[in-house]
Amino acid sequence: MELYIKAAPDGKSVGDCPFAHFVRAVLETKGLDYKVYPCCKETKPSWLLDNHQGKMPCLRNGDDIVTESSVIVDYLDETFADSKIRCENDIQALEATSGIFPALARFIKKTSFDEELKTNLTAELKKLDSYLSNCSGPFLCGDKPSLADLSLAPKLYHLKTTLSEFYPQCLEEMIPAGVSAYIEKALSIPAVSKTSYPREVVLAGWNAARQ
Repeated sequence: MELYIKAAPDGKSVGDCPFAHFVRAVLETKGLDYKVYPCCKETKPSWLLDNHQGKMPCLRNGDDIVTESSVIVDYLDETFADSKIRCENDIQALEATSGIFPALARFIKKTSFDEELKTNLTAELKKLDSYLSNCSGPFLCGDKPSLADLSLAPKLYHLKTTLSEFYPQCLEEMIPAGVSAYIEKALSIPAVSKTSYPREVVLAGWNAARQ
């Protein structure tokens, strides 16, 4: 299998896309063999540009070509069903955490501090804290990481990295203790840590978005 993803600023190494990170974490969790092709605008293959609007992440498995991270993960779970990573509460967990990354993006992309955007992101993190308090284990679906954790962990890596860089004075106020503890657990999931990328790559992506 081949996975085409956003490249880092050097045009060659793995970039900062949390959605590609999610797909790679799923591939690692399932123990599947795949090769990563980091691409920039100039190095995307012609078939990806001509037939799939250049969308990434893009998975190519033989004749099957799939784009969009959620669709790719569905494909992987159906095609390689021997190692299911879903749990019965994944949909509920995904819904409960779906607002975090959009709220983070709005807050960080604005170059000047915005109290309302900070409040909105804090509310989403409090929602996660409330959800975690009702979980039966350290992860969103219990004792073991599942699809929801693999989806959320890369976004929380961006959260931790950007807040510590741009608004370090807000970290303690914005991130509840339960969420902070969960972030450390989520980023320590082997499939997540193995497929991660340097802090400076994350910041390069957001600095470009803030210009």
